[in-house]
Amino acid sequence: MSTNVDIADWASAFGDATVAAAMLDRLLHRAAVVGIDGPSYRLRHHQSRAETIRQGVNARVS
Repeated sequence: MSTNVDIADWASAFGDATVAAAMLDRLLHRAAVVGIDGPSYRLRHHQSRAETIRQGVNARVS
């Protein structure tokens, strides 16, 4: 399961709304949910590298 799936979409991700609700009930019982908007910290290096490659390819084509 990806951590990028919204809590609201867990029912469709697991295929059963009852199972998803039970899991969320147990996971969130004493939890604080923090919503983070913005670029992914984990993908920052990958995105930077992909942009560098893209710029190199575009420079060759031009």
